[in-house]
Amino acid sequence: MTTVEEVKSWYNEKHRSYGADTWRPYQAYLPALDYLQVRQGKKILDVGCGTGQLLSAANERGLQTYGLDISQKAIQIAENICPDANLSTGRAENLVFPDNEFDYVVCLGALEHFLDIGKSLEEMIRVGKESARFCFMVPNEDYLFWKLSGTKGTEQQEINETLYSLEEWKKIFSDRGLQVKKIHKDLWRLNEKDVFKSFNPITILYNLFYKLIFGLLPLRYTYQYIFILTNSTSND
Repeated sequence: MTTVEEVKSWYNEKHRSYGADTWRPYQAYLPALDYLQVRQGKKILDVGCGTGQLLSAANERGLQTYGLDISQKAIQIAENICPDANLSTGRAENLVFPDNEFDYVVCLGALEHFLDIGKSLEEMIRVGKESARFCFMVPNEDYLFWKLSGTKGTEQQEINETLYSLEEWKKIFSDRGLQVKKIHKDLWRLNEKDVFKSFNPITILYNLFYKLIFGLLPLRYTYQYIFILTNSTSND
């Protein structure tokens, strides 16, 4: 069984090797803030904040920003990228924040890597206000390209990665009292691909085909889901 120390070591080495480029660029995190319809002056917590790119974007929109990551190296990088954020090293299963503290709680591409997904969700719900909005980006076990290739998951399978289908994710959230308000496709891979980056006609055709197929995938076969949720008791 994977230990906490093994997880810390893996992610510290990952961030040590790639620095600010370890994960997605700044622009990739903007849709999450749009989907949440964030408002200036509100508090946002990013659990598994990595290099702090989302927090940087949130700061620019006038939010009070808080971030937590298991990797001390990630937090060191985030301190440079988002110096105005309140950053902590720790585990999602034991958040270092009081009850009912945040207006928005986000966890993008990290929930599936936590050693205890259920406990992590309970902690995120605990620190969110009754009216809080949650944004979770999670992978789809039924992603079409994984099915066609016979492979599943990312390099983080090396340390810990749990994959679920759309219906399974819905049940995991609803079992903990969360209500799904909206589900978006994660289209970052689609948007990052520059069709005309190369002048090679074959490459251009491949990129066009990729964007067409990726964009038209039905929700149940898409790469990742971006869930927007509220507490079931919320009137929002």
